[in-house]
Amino acid sequence: MKKFLRVFTIFLFFSAFAQAQLSVKGSVKDSNGQPLPGASVLVKGTTNGTQTDFDGNFTIEIENDADILVFSYIGFKTQEVAVGNQRTINVTLEEDTALLDEVVVVGYGTQQRRKVTGAIETVQGDAVVETPVLTADNALAGRVAGLTVNQVNAEPGRDNARLLIRGVGTTGNNDPLIVIDGVANRGGFSRIDPNDIESISVLKDASAAIYGAQAANGVILVTTKRGKEGKPVISYSYNRAFVSPTREIELADAELYARSVNTLASQQGQPEVYSAEQIQAFANGSNPTTDWVNEVYKSYSDQQRHNLSVRGGAEKTKYFASLGMAQQDGLFKGNEDTGFKQYNVRANLDTEVAKNLNLRLDLAGRNERRDFLQYQDATIYGNTVRAAPDIPATIQGLPARGREAQNPLAIAQGPGYLRNNAYIFNSLLNLDYHVPFVEGLTIGGWMAADYSTSQEKHFFQPFTFYEDANNDGTVESVQGGPSFNNNFLRVTDNDGLSMTYNANIDYNRTFGDHTVGAFLAYEQNKTTTDITQAQRNGFETSQIDELFAGSGDASLQSNTGYATELTRQNYFGRVSYDYASKYLVKFVFRYDGSSIFPEGNRFGFFPGVEAAWRVSQEGFFADNIKFINELKLRGSYGELGNDRVDPFQYLNLFQVFSGNREGYVFGGQDVNIIGPSVIANPNITWETLETTNVGLDLGMFNNSLTFSADVFKQLRADILGPRNVSVPNYTGLDLPDENIREVENKGFELQARYNKSFNDFNFYVGANYNYAKSNVLFIDEEGIYPEEYQKAEGHVVGSTLAYDYLGFYRTEADLETYPSLSGNPRIGDPYYRDVNNDGVINSDDRIRIDSNTIPNGGFGVVPQVQYGFQIGGDYKGLELNAAFAGQAKAKQYLRYSFSNGNNGYRYFLENAFDPTFNPDGTLPAFNRGNSTQELSTLWLRDVSFLRLQSIELAYSLPTDVISTMGLSNLRFSISAFNLITWDKLKKDGLSDPASLNIEGWEYPFTKSINFGISLNF
Repeated sequence: MKKFLRVFTIFLFFSAFAQAQLSVKGSVKDSNGQPLPGASVLVKGTTNGTQTDFDGNFTIEIENDADILVFSYIGFKTQEVAVGNQRTINVTLEEDTALLDEVVVVGYGTQQRRKVTGAIETVQGDAVVETPVLTADNALAGRVAGLTVNQVNAEPGRDNARLLIRGVGTTGNNDPLIVIDGVANRGGFSRIDPNDIESISVLKDASAAIYGAQAANGVILVTTKRGKEGKPVISYSYNRAFVSPTREIELADAELYARSVNTLASQQGQPEVYSAEQIQAFANGSNPTTDWVNEVYKSYSDQQRHNLSVRGGAEKTKYFASLGMAQQDGLFKGNEDTGFKQYNVRANLDTEVAKNLNLRLDLAGRNERRDFLQYQDATIYGNTVRAAPDIPATIQGLPARGREAQNPLAIAQGPGYLRNNAYIFNSLLNLDYHVPFVEGLTIGGWMAADYSTSQEKHFFQPFTFYEDANNDGTVESVQGGPSFNNNFLRVTDNDGLSMTYNANIDYNRTFGDHTVGAFLAYEQNKTTTDITQAQRNGFETSQIDELFAGSGDASLQSNTGYATELTRQNYFGRVSYDYASKYLVKFVFRYDGSSIFPEGNRFGFFPGVEAAWRVSQEGFFADNIKFINELKLRGSYGELGNDRVDPFQYLNLFQVFSGNREGYVFGGQDVNIIGPSVIANPNITWETLETTNVGLDLGMFNNSLTFSADVFKQLRADILGPRNVSVPNYTGLDLPDENIREVENKGFELQARYNKSFNDFNFYVGANYNYAKSNVLFIDEEGIYPEEYQKAEGHVVGSTLAYDYLGFYRTEADLETYPSLSGNPRIGDPYYRDVNNDGVINSDDRIRIDSNTIPNGGFGVVPQVQYGFQIGGDYKGLELNAAFAGQAKAKQYLRYSFSNGNNGYRYFLENAFDPTFNPDGTLPAFNRGNSTQELSTLWLRDVSFLRLQSIELAYSLPTDVISTMGLSNLRFSISAFNLITWDKLKKDGLSDPASLNIEGWEYPFTKSINFGISLNF
């Protein structure tokens, strides 16, 4: 009986379950009747879901007829279907053209992405915000194919990046043009609050020709947020980060240092400096090592950013406004003043002031304050990494003498400083009138005023360190730094004003399948600067940092000042045509004039043409190749200019010769005279660039997978450079630079992205890769180099001459075998390849090394290859996003110097050869071959790397949870910047491969861990 009841109970259960579960089947197809495999089918409001099979079919169990099925697929609009009494549901999803219809900012306008004909890449503001940095430009690393982002300094206030588009194309200035909200040369891109950025577009080919003589290095367009129709959305975000060095460089400890000092002394025939007992004390820790890096730098510093914004509007008026504050402290111990602080405000307004008349008003301002130590970087950081590890950094908790009486701790705690306080104000007023009786015609104009003022105060004062001179435990203070006559306060005031005026007419109209567009504009700009500087030496006290407190002696006072004025006048435009969004062609031009050049040679014409064919819109393609949604072939050619040269080179230059320095005496008195300097070049002009680009855009599987490729060639001519001739010294003249150099630059770029959804899980992965290599075609080198292979022609811009290192003399046999550079070789000296086979090693044997550095400095290594990839996803409010950036084909010289009193990297000291003390050493003996005159491939290191640029884990609370608090969004996040770096220097304890001064004489490269919260009302 019991067994029967159990069976009956089970039967009833399964009967009830069968009645509760209803089965629905069907298919999901696109508008062409093609099945969509992998489409998501989800019961709304539940986690019950499935996916279609390869043929687009599905089967799903539901609870009751009231359920609603949600159908979704990447690249298509989501569709909901009520089940009712249906048991078979066949769905046709409509293609979501949002990706193709995405608006891309181009030069002086916008364009739908599907109609873009040039090599233009766009980064949305959200990607910038998710990277926890204070500088917007550093957030772009690895995100745009063809854009090189090099953070050459990590010090707060100096941590902006240097940018290159498609590598190095000239021996002159390679900086791209920055355009912010339509205004060129506005400056301050790195300091725009990332929360204010809507998008960033990079113009890499002839699409930049509309910017004329400033476009040869590419153009970056930054667009800030504007209002949107709808209820006002108030947003607040707070981020707090902890910043620390990316790595701890490994310097020699006291034991290794002392042994190395003794070895060096032995090699020089000098007595040992350290006894065996002293070395043993260093080894067992009874006489501890001073870790100068840890003594000078904190383990971390504080960084934070606040942002408050409001965005909204109605049909006729829309607005966006924001307030922000950012701060980052320095890493120096004992100093709480160094660092960077910024306050920023922005208001963007769009309104219809009358019928067909629209007004746009942009106002933005910020205050930037930078506080640095009073000494230059080489002094501060050089005295940190080179200080001997056997001398103390502190004595009884106070700064000790340190290396060369310049202990960075004493300097950091001293009264001196270098401070810059700047105020920047940007404004723009725009009016557009839509002509009612001519459809598609708009007449407009705008005026932009950009004003900046800054004051820099350099208070160079003595500091105090301490020592126990008598070794009796009594610590006495000692004054270090400048003497009375050499201490000073220098105050520099810098005021700048840029006024830009623009008038334009725009026409866009569609006639059936034909769309035509025309844009014509006039623009002029005047930029003035006024700089005044005053200095007094001889301060009796460091308590008063004002000029009046300096010496009244006229010989200890100085002042100077100058002003500049630069004007531009331009006519430019664009004509476009497309047929059925299938065949697209565009012509852009600019007739550009600048006061940089002489009258009669100030204007130039810069045209560009772009064309594209959307093959995927052709019937023969669309009907037969279903999985490809977008296939576009692009091509462009343009002639662009680069006028980033010193102005007024068409005038003879004169200079002031000081009587008490150059020895000019009249009537027994020293007098200053004005004499000739550089001869004028009346024919000076801008650099000219011919750029050709061929590209392909591809979208597959309903644009869930996208791909683009570009191949480019650039020929740069008329680059300024000196001729290899001279004039007699008695003339006192220098010859001017002339437009004679030529450089070629070629490469390719690849970019891909994949998006996928699985029910509530959304996933993406993207990657980009670019290769660019320059080739110097002509530099006037005739007669300079004795060997043809030493010429810069045929090599990359910035190539260097170096000896080809083969090894070093280990034995007497080596001395007999290999010729020497010095002529008197010693065991441990390096030896080099006899390139010209003349049996002698001299400067004729140096070879060209493509070391990828910009000759005018300030950038660091320029890699031939850069790449990046991004990966991320979200599931029910939980997000994970990561971005990687890397470089390859990049080399940099990394040398060292070492002596008694000057420490070095552990790697170099451990591996320096000595026949007695280190016969297995892999490097030449101490300091052999490390001079600039003996630069060789020995010191050339591969500085390729892959870096986890940013990673973010975030969670947004469910709407039903936060709606009761009046919130529409509440998001918590933890993120990191520069968290992990994979490179070939780390294993040897060397510095970050991206360092500008790779020997460590700079503020350490940093990483950060950030905690954030953001909310919307």
